[in-house]
Amino acid sequence: MSVSIVRGTNDKPVSSRKLVESFSGYADLSGELFIGYPIISTPEGRQPIDALWVSPDKGLVIFDLIEGPDPENYPDQQDDLANKLEALLRTHRQLMRGRRLIVPIQTISFAPGVSPLDAYARNDYLLANLDSLEEAIKQVDEWGDENSEDVYRTALSAIQSISTIRKVRTLRPSTRSDSRGAKLKRLEDSIATLDHQQSRAVIETVDGVQRIRGLAGSGKTIVLALKAAYLHAQHPDWRIAVTFNTRSLKEQFRYLINSFSLRQTGEEPDWNNLRILNAWGAPGHGDRAGIYYEFCRTHDIEYFDFGSARRAFRSGREFYGACRRALAQEGESKAVYDAILVDEAQDFPPEFLRLCYQLLGAPKRPDQLPDDPKRLVYAYDELQSLTGESLPSPEEIFGSQTQTQINELVGYLVHIDLADDQRFAFQKTVDGNLRQVTFAGSRWRIIYQPVLSSFRRWDHNDLLPTNRA
Repeated sequence: MSVSIVRGTNDKPVSSRKLVESFSGYADLSGELFIGYPIISTPEGRQPIDALWVSPDKGLVIFDLIEGPDPENYPDQQDDLANKLEALLRTHRQLMRGRRLIVPIQTISFAPGVSPLDAYARNDYLLANLDSLEEAIKQVDEWGDENSEDVYRTALSAIQSISTIRKVRTLRPSTRSDSRGAKLKRLEDSIATLDHQQSRAVIETVDGVQRIRGLAGSGKTIVLALKAAYLHAQHPDWRIAVTFNTRSLKEQFRYLINSFSLRQTGEEPDWNNLRILNAWGAPGHGDRAGIYYEFCRTHDIEYFDFGSARRAFRSGREFYGACRRALAQEGESKAVYDAILVDEAQDFPPEFLRLCYQLLGAPKRPDQLPDDPKRLVYAYDELQSLTGESLPSPEEIFGSQTQTQINELVGYLVHIDLADDQRFAFQKTVDGNLRQVTFAGSRWRIIYQPVLSSFRRWDHNDLLPTNRA
C-alpha cells in the first residue's frame, strides 16, 4: 500500500519536492497525491491548489505549501482553499446527502523552512514542517461511516474533471438492478475515473519529449485534451499547438478542451495561444492553418500542397517528402511554440515529429533563455498505423540526448457510445490484459475482442459473452 504521486507544476518547487519525498516514505498511506492540481474556477479567477491528497481513508486533504520562513495568515489561506474546493464538489449530487457534503475536506499548511512552529500554532489549523508532517497527517480525522469505494471514485473523478464531460443529455432511468441499462450505468460510473497512468500523462510534463502509447480507445485523445487544457490553465501566456491526422478530431478537441477549461478556470481558452491545427495546412487562416505550412512560412522555405508533393515525391510518400524537404531547407531554427501535442502520431512520418520539435522553444519573451525546453507530447498506437510502419524510438527520432518520458496506456478498453455524436473511451489497467466492450447507438451491441493470448476474470464479466473463442 502506498500513495500514487502525480507531479504537476506550481510556483512552489522546494516545498513540493519535500512533500513528495515525505509521501514517498509513507508506506502505510494510500490514495492519490496531486501536485499543482486541480485548478478551481472562482469568482476571483482561477485558483490552483498547491497539492491535494485524495485518500480512501481520510477524504480530501489540501496542502497549503509555504516557501520561506514566514507562514503568517496561513489559517485564512486554509479556510479559503477549503471553501473553494467544497464549492466545486457540491456541484456533484453523488457527493451530497441533502445539503451536506459527505466527503471530508481537511487542510495542512506545510512549511519545510519554518522551525520551530510553536510561535505560529493556531487551534484547529494544522501547521507542519519536515519533522512534524507525519504526525500532522495522523491528526487528520478518518473518513466517517459514509465512506465507500463508489464515493471515493466519484470524488476522484470530480477532482480529475472527467465526470462532467461524460454526462449524457438525457437520463438513463432503470427500474431493475439486473437490467442491461443498470449494468451500463454501473459500468459508466466505474470508468469515470482516470487511472494513475492516465493522470500522470495528463498532469506531468517534462521539459523534453513525452511519449504516450496506448491501444485504440485507451483514452489518448482525452488525455491530450486534458493536458492541453491543464497546461493552458497553468501557463496562459504559453503558445500551445494541438495537431492530429484525422480532420474530424478538430471539433472533438475543441469541444473537449473548451469543456475542461471551463471546468478548471471558468473561462474559455484563449484560442490565440491555444491553437488546434491540422498537420499539413495551407495558405489562408482559420481551418486552413497547419503545422507544416506554418513551419514553411516561418522559415521562408518552399511549401508543397498535396498535389505538388505527389508530383515531386512518389505516391504514398507525399507528406514524408514534404517534411523531409522542409527540414533540409530549414537553416536556423525559429521557435514558435512552448508546447506541441500530437495525436495519432503513428500515422505521421518521423520527419513530421522532428519538424514539430524544431518549432519548439519559443524564445520570444524577455524572461526566456535561448535553450528553453522543447516540450513535445505525442500519442500513438503502433497497431493502427495507416502506413503499416512502426515509429522509431524517441532517441532515433530526436537524438540520444533528448529527455524523454514514456507513458503506457495499456489494459482492457471500454468504449461507450453515449449518443450518436458523442463517444468517449476510458481505459483501465489490469496486469496488461485487454478486453474490449462496445455499446453502440440505440442498439445493445457487444463486441468482445481478445487481443492478448491470456485473460483474467473481469469485474464486469456479466456483460461479456460466455464464449471466449
